[in-house]
Formats: sequence, structure tokens, C-alpha cells
Amino acid sequence: MVRSTPKHPLLEVATALGLVLGVLLVGCSGTPKASPSPSQGTASCTQPQPAPGKLSLAGLAYGPSHMGQDPTRGSFPSSEEIEADMPTLASLTHYIRTYSATGPTDAIIQAAEAAHICVALGIGLGSDPVVNTSEMAAGERLASNSAVHAIIVGNEVLQRGDLSEDQLRSDIEQVRAKLGRAVPITVADTYAQWIQHRDLANDVDFITVHIYPFWQGVAIDSATQSLDRAYTQVQQTFPHKQIVIGETGWPSAGPPYGAAVPSAANQARYLREFLNWAHAKGVQYFYFDAFDEDWKVHEMGVGTHWGLYQQNGQVKPALSAVLPSPASATLVQRSYRDVYVGGLEAGFAFGMETSGHQRHWLTAHDGSLALTYPANQQWGVMFISVGPPAPPGQRPSLDLSAYRSLVVDLRAAVDGQCVRIGIKDKNQPDNGSLSSPSALAGLPRAHPALFLHKNSPTLNLPYHCINTPRVLNIIEEGSKVLLAGVFACFFLEVGGLFDESANHRCYRPLGGTPD
Repeated sequence: MVRSTPKHPLLEVATALGLVLGVLLVGCSGTPKASPSPSQGTASCTQPQPAPGKLSLAGLAYGPSHMGQDPTRGSFPSSEEIEADMPTLASLTHYIRTYSATGPTDAIIQAAEAAHICVALGIGLGSDPVVNTSEMAAGERLASNSAVHAIIVGNEVLQRGDLSEDQLRSDIEQVRAKLGRAVPITVADTYAQWIQHRDLANDVDFITVHIYPFWQGVAIDSATQSLDRAYTQVQQTFPHKQIVIGETGWPSAGPPYGAAVPSAANQARYLREFLNWAHAKGVQYFYFDAFDEDWKVHEMGVGTHWGLYQQNGQVKPALSAVLPSPASATLVQRSYRDVYVGGLEAGFAFGMETSGHQRHWLTAHDGSLALTYPANQQWGVMFISVGPPAPPGQRPSLDLSAYRSLVVDLRAAVDGQCVRIGIKDKNQPDNGSLSSPSALAGLPRAHPALFLHKNSPTLNLPYHCINTPRVLNIIEEGSKVLLAGVFACFFLEVGGLFDESANHRCYRPLGGTPD
């Protein structure tokens, strides 16, 4: 919808501002056997029957973050994005594990219930008692959903030293006391911590242990033997407790850790060998993990590479022969990085600037942004940045090098208004200055701006990764809008330049006449 004012042109940035992700497909081989499910005897949680030549899993760790989303910064997937993951997960497993009771977890449980997937609900604990109280309260509430079949109180809190054994025991008792129904409770930690804190087994219904041959620096040739030794040690220490492997896996890329080498081939090999081992031993488990998550950048260079599926939803090439193909809904939702869809997404911020430092000409209406260009200005810019405006070198950045195009829905109040779309990197100012006419003075007149019309089509901006920001050349061909040029590998802003001065008039592309 477009509105206009009597004196000034109006540009509306509608609800389709996002980033579209390209995808890759390759293949692999191997078909491990099925293994029992860690379902506490619940039939609905049992491992699904795989398609011929494919595999299924007893359980799978699930982190829902899409490209560019970071739970540590309050940026979470929408309920629609989470729902779209469920068909892919359900084709692989009927039991998922989560790590927090706040954020999007309510949406995860509701979507899992609709998809007939069981949930081992994680209650994320750390060193902050206020956060812990919030997590426990949320977990106690969510446990009333019938999709929740187990509760994991704390994940590696002993390993990190966030809580003492007594503190953790107290939290377990509190959660158990406030549950409205009987749900098995466990704690997830490394096998070394379980050996050190044996008495904690008396407070849980089953033991959830993390065993990573990779983090022991073990070569792939000896990985399964290392896993078996660690599991056997835990089993012998707690002979009367059910032992569930809460995490194990192998990264597909990154630097070596001792003799452990991350690679696509090693990840595929470890998956096959682990599943065959688990089946032979009757071991219950949650494999780590469903999707790559690009926010895990502080884990020795491998944190972003544990997923069986890429973050864009595509199965990893080396696993394509044995994993189910992703559902189309998963691919659609994971191909986009929303920036503004009915409202600005978490982790982004708006900025405004004009030649006269006017900064109050943006309004939101019906899920769209209306830009009413101020009078008597030589230029004006609206920009969106990752995080609030900050000096270069002191602000967060977002690696968007995997994206292939930028989609913007722009419409003008009257025909003939013009806009430039500029891309910046994290080292450039957040004030729109590099989108000003002076910064664009060297561009050929044939390519300065896009003419906007009342019914302008959506823009699809081709992406080519380079090191230096450039201004996009925008060409109109009939009803289509084509954009040539390049983006920067890292960019912070999407700035529209509205120029109505006599010295900086907009020209139609390809040598057209001026407005």
C-alpha cells in the first residue's frame, strides 16, 4: 500500500526485506543400521523406519538457529521457521533434544507435537542465578506438554564450573517438585564429570553423557574404540542406571584437534560407525547435531560444522546418499534471512540521515515502513545495520557471504522517484555517508539509480562475493528489475539514497532521459 503527502514523495519499504541463500548439492554412500530410541519406553518416540538406502536416528540434538541468528544476542527463529524444520527432522528421527527452556522453545515443542516428534527438554543453567530461575520456571511450565518425554536439567554445567554438584542437585530437586506430571529427569555432562560426581546419579532417573572422541584428539581410525571405552567406563560406574549418550558427533570442517581431523569424509565415516556400534550395543543416544549453526564461532574453529544438514537446509554432500532429503518447507524457510518482515528482526537497527541531519522521517504502518522524504534536503538515507550504530571497528558484523541476493520490495507514491541501494562493510560509517552523492560522483551516469513506480516489482539483487564494497548498477527492462554489480562479503547497511537536488538528479539507466 502506498500513500503520499502533498509536498514530498513517499517511499515505502514493504515487508519483504530479506536475504536469499543459494544452495549446493553433492553425494555420498553408506547405510548404517537402526538403533533403539532413548524414549523411556514410549512407542511414539521410537526410531522411524528409514527409506530404502537411507538411515534414521534414535535421537537428534536440535538447535533451531537459521543463518545470521544468534541466541546469545536475542536473535531467534520464528515459529514458522521452526515448523518448517519439523518435516525434515521427522524423516530422520522421532526424538529431539533441546538446550534451553526460554527463547523459541515453546514454539519448538508445539511444532514437534504437531509433527509427532518427542522432545527431551533442556533447561539451560549457568552461573547467573537470575537466568537459571527464569529457565527453570519456563521448563516447569513447558513440561506439561505431552510432547516432552524427558527433562535435561543443565548441560555441561559441571564441565564449565558454572555450578557445584550441590547447587545442581538443588536445582534438580526444585524442578522435580514443581512438575505437574511425572517426567524423567536427567543431567547432561561429559563422561569425566559423571565419573567425578557419582553421587549425582542418585538424583536423576537416567544418566545423559557426552562422549566425543574428537575432543579427545583421537584419530578417526580409533574413534569408535575410544567411544566404546568411555561408554563402558560409565556403564560400569553406574550399573543400575540407564545410560543415554546425550551428544556425540564429528565436525565436517575446521582445524585439527590433536590427531582428530575434521572433514566431510570423516564426519560421514564417524556417523556410520557410531550408528552401527550403537545398534550392536543397544545404546540410546542423541546425535549431535541436526543443522550447522553459524553463531557458534568460538568453539576451536569447528563449532559451526557439526550439523548433518547445512544451515541452508540442504543435506551435506558427503551424507546425501544416506540421509533423507530435506523437506521443501525446510529449504524455503532456511533459504531466507529475514531483516524486516512486519517489523525489524532482532539483532538489527535502523538509522536515518540527510544532508541537513533530519532523522525523523520513518514511520511504520500495516507492517511496512513509510519514508516521507524531508523538504529542502540534498540527499537522505535510511540504513539498516547489524546492532545499533557504532564507530567502525567497535560493532558486530554478520557474515553474509553465503547469500546470493537481496530482496527488497520498494514502491513510490508517485511515478518517477528514484533510489540508490548501497551496500557497506563493517569498517564503514553507519551514517549513510558513503551512499551520499559525493561518494557516487565517479559512477557512470548510465547507472546511478533505480526509477521507482507505483507498482514496482520486487528487486532481486545478484550477489558476488568480493572484498571491497561497490554500488550496484540497476537496470530496468520492461516490467523486470535487473541489478548488476557486487556486494561486499561483509556488509552492515542497506541504504536507500533519495536525491531531489538540481545537482544530483536521477537518470534512467542505460542513457535514458532525466526525471
